Amino acid sequence: MISLAVGSSYEDGVTADVTIAKRAILDPSGRRDGDLDRIFFESSATKSFVSDEARNAFRERWLGRYLKNYPNWIYVAATLDGELIGYLLGCLDDPATTPLFDDIGYFRTIPHLTSVYPAHLHVNLLDHARGRGLGAKLVAAFVTDAAAAGSRGIHVVSGEGMRNIRFYANVGFKRAGLIPWNGRNLVFLGRKLPA
Repeated sequence: MISLAVGSSYEDGVTADVTIAKRAILDPSGRRDGDLDRIFFESSATKSFVSDEARNAFRERWLGRYLKNYPNWIYVAATLDGELIGYLLGCLDDPATTPLFDDIGYFRTIPHLTSVYPAHLHVNLLDHARGRGLGAKLVAAFVTDAAAAGSRGIHVVSGEGMRNIRFYANVGFKRAGLIPWNGRNLVFLGRKLPA
């Protein structure tokens, strides 16, 4: 379990006014999940939906399933006054072999990649929280715990040309594959973990 007062034990320009911790520590009951929803929708590239049903399905795919099924792999960034300003959702299960992710079809095409980098994560920060090293600290917390749990690698998938690819490269992920999917290219980035 990890709870870090950012700034007290880390550098990289991160201020001491933010704590990075497992959600289970800062919000054991999940009462603040509405804050995670707000961060999710504010930081998402998708801003409009054809219906409430489509919006709910989008939320379930990229946020809800993690809240329900992987609550111990959620990390949050919170200010000293308690405002949640970012989060990381993670999972150690290989999505190519875990039925919970069957709705994300491209995983079935890349088991050769996900078997090397089975764990995966999503990081989202509010605009005013970016550029302070908080995303890197969220990733570092997940990496530490995932390695301790025996995971050998982590991946992320993003659209080719998306701004988050540079962020993930800066925190140790390397381009490991390109996935043609629905008329566009997705980039598979992987990071091996120490044994």
